[in-house]
Formats: sequence, C-alpha cells, structure tokens
Amino acid sequence: MKNSKQILPSLGVYGFDNLELIILAALITEDPMLLIGKSGTGKTYLLNSISEALNLNHRHYNASFISFDDLIGFPYPNVEGQTVTYLKTPATIWGAESILIDEISRCKPETQNKFFSIIQEKKIQGIELSELKYRWAAMNPLMDENNDTADYYEGSLSLDQALADRFAFIIEVPDWNELTVSEQELVINPAGEGKINNTSEELIQFIKKLREKFIIELKNQNKKIILYCRIISTILGDSGFRISPRRARQLARNFAAIFLVAKEIGLDQNENQLKKLFYLGLSWSLPHRAWQGNISSLKIETAHNECIKLIGEVGTENSWLSEFNFIKNVPKKIKMLLNAKIDKETKSIAIMKFLNNGSKTKTGMLAFAAQPFFEKIDILNEEAFNEITNHSTKVMDVEGKLQWRERINANNPHPILSNCVKFIKSLKTKDKMRTKRANQFFLYLILNNVSIPEPEFIENELNECFKVIKEELTNAKNI
Repeated sequence: MKNSKQILPSLGVYGFDNLELIILAALITEDPMLLIGKSGTGKTYLLNSISEALNLNHRHYNASFISFDDLIGFPYPNVEGQTVTYLKTPATIWGAESILIDEISRCKPETQNKFFSIIQEKKIQGIELSELKYRWAAMNPLMDENNDTADYYEGSLSLDQALADRFAFIIEVPDWNELTVSEQELVINPAGEGKINNTSEELIQFIKKLREKFIIELKNQNKKIILYCRIISTILGDSGFRISPRRARQLARNFAAIFLVAKEIGLDQNENQLKKLFYLGLSWSLPHRAWQGNISSLKIETAHNECIKLIGEVGTENSWLSEFNFIKNVPKKIKMLLNAKIDKETKSIAIMKFLNNGSKTKTGMLAFAAQPFFEKIDILNEEAFNEITNHSTKVMDVEGKLQWRERINANNPHPILSNCVKFIKSLKTKDKMRTKRANQFFLYLILNNVSIPEPEFIENELNECFKVIKEELTNAKNI
C-alpha cells in the first residue's frame, strides 16, 4: 500500500497503512471483521470512522455490560396477543447497517452466544436483519498470567472457537512503537479528536465498484487461490493450526477480495507480489488469534513458503514428493500413496525417504497398517516394498526386553505401559481387533524406548490409518 493513494488517512485514521488493503477487502466481502489490540490503539475509532465515511446507520455496543434487551428492545404483544413486536429505540439493532461489538472478549458467555447468530447469519431471535451489512468486533489481547509487563487485561478471555471462526479477518492493531514518526505525530495532533467524518464518496464508490467485481469473481474460481487454500490448510493443520473446511472456503473469499483491491490500487501482479499478498491475507485470516493469543509468525511463514513452493511445482514429480514429505498426518500419507495418478517409482522414492528418516511412531504406524494392502495392489517397487515389510515385521513380531529400574509388579507397574493399558481399557468399542492393534503398537513403541505422552492421539491416528485401508478395500470390491 505504500506506493498507492490511501483512503484511511483521508478519514483522519493513521497508523493503519500496512493493514489498509486488508480492511478494504473486508469491506468488499461484507464478512465479519475482528480487531485485536491494546487499549488506546484506535480500534473503535477506525471502525466508527469507516461507518461515518460510508454514511451507514451504525450501532456501537459495549459487550462487557450490554443487556440483550438493549439490542432488541422491549417485547410488546399486539392487541390480540398473537404476535410480538419490539419497541425500537436509537440503540436497538433494528435498521442498523453496521454494528461494532466492542470488548467482545469481556462478554458474558450467554450474551456471546446470542451475538453468534448476528455475526454469522445477520439474524436475531430468528428474525432476519435485512439492512445489516457489516458486523465488526473489537477486543483487547487475551489475558496472559505469565505476562510481566504493565499490559494486563483482566477479564479479556479467549473467544469461543466456533464464534472466532465466523470472523473472516482477525487483525492485530499496531501499537505506538509500530508506528512511523510521521504517523505518531499525526496521531498526537488533537485537532481531529471528536471530529465526525463527512461522507466519503471516494470510499463509497470504491467499495461499490469492487463489490460488484467480487461477486463475479466468486463465480469464476481462481485456480491459484483454490490451490493455495487447499495446500495451506493441510500444511497448517499438520503444524497445529487446524483449518476447518469453512475456514478454507473463507480463505478463498478473503484472497479474492485482496487481489481485487491490490489490482485496483495499482499494485503489480507479478509472482513476487502475489506471494506477498498470499502471506498478508493468510496472516490476518487465522481465527486462532482470538483464542490462542499470540501465534508463531515463524510457523505461518514456514507453512506459507512451503505452500508457495508446492504451487510452483504443480504438475511435476517434485510437487507430489514435497507435499508427501511435508504432511505429518499418516492417514493422509496413505491416501496420497493410493493415488492412481502417481507412478510406482515416485511412490517408492517417497516411502523409502519416509521410512529411513521418519520417527518410529510414524513409520511403524504406516507400515503396520498399509503393508498387507500394498502387497495386494503392487504400488511399490521391490526395494521399497521390502523396506516397508521390514518395518511392519518389527511391529508385528516385537522383540526386546521390557526393563524398568524397579521391579515390575502389580504395585509398581511400568508407568508408560500402565498408562497405555488404562487408555485401551477406556476405549468404548466392541472392535476387539482395534484394541488388539493398539496393544501391539504400544508394546512396539515401549520396547523401542519411544515416549507415549498421549496414547489417545497415537491410537486415533493409527485407527484412522486402518480406516483408510478398509475404505479402499471396500471401494475395490464394489468396482
């Protein structure tokens, strides 16, 4: 945005230069937007200023103490007592075109749940809010008990994950030290304090023009956006940032709007610029910020760079191999190996590299589940099949001596084995084979000195591996 004419400074809003493209994209999509920032960083000023510039019928609610009756008004039955209307006041939500739910992280759970339908569906009490376009919210950073700085926001709690996932853009607002000197001086100037913005025809026409293009763009899928969203959702999921199917689709909407804004303001559409736009959009489209607090920018950047690399290799052998190597989830790896479009040699290279470099948990899991089926369908060369058979045999025929520094007996059980046995007994399943497999696999890991801090996660992934194989066998029988 640095090389383009900017709109927000013309509204008296300063310090948002690096976020203006994202904010404009949110206005074009008309999807919910959440701002996260420390007190006094201009969150509410920004959103209220935008509502003034767009000449919207706007409502500003403080969620920390609002009553739900303040939103809908007092219910008033008609004379016959058959229907109910609500007495409207200047504060009620009826007729609003934009709303700002301030301090949403301090909202009582029961009120937070009622905001859910407004944010997601533009409805309240099941009644459609036909004039409502924009749903915005703002909150302070999450309370961190280990924070030893002066910034401490008691009562600012994480949002419900389902609610956070309804916000399209989740943006962290810059603080004082992140502003340039010129921005700091503009913010300091008291001349604009309390000033009401005039209607901005420039902004209104900008949004109207790109909104029309956005609707058309959604009907004509950008293949690069779809590809990026598919791959990045998988990579982030494997990195501990689960991306829901709804969020994956929301990402595509976000990027469509971002690219339109970038083109309109004159940014080059070369490959390097597109890479930056993808990273910018991804950074401010992750709802995890609203319930996890600070998230690792390094993890996001690493996932983004890997995704860009895979997109550049689409259609080549390297593309499939890179994706296979990067994915951590074993059931997904098995599904990739069952892809009929990939040749035997490429799959063999992938499996050899994985079995030689992967952890005992992951390699043992894949070999244990897939080797018998791979023998039937002949998808690996001889060297790779022998290697996976070797790994599978080590799981099936466990050899070793279970050792513990103290004698193992009923009163002094092996701690890891005891924890695993306890978990297996808690499995509410009649599938005896599943429990037998779990026992066998846990014993293999223990005898190989592999730590098992969370047996449930390992067993669930192992079971998913066998489900994938079972589904493939079922499909093969039906052909």
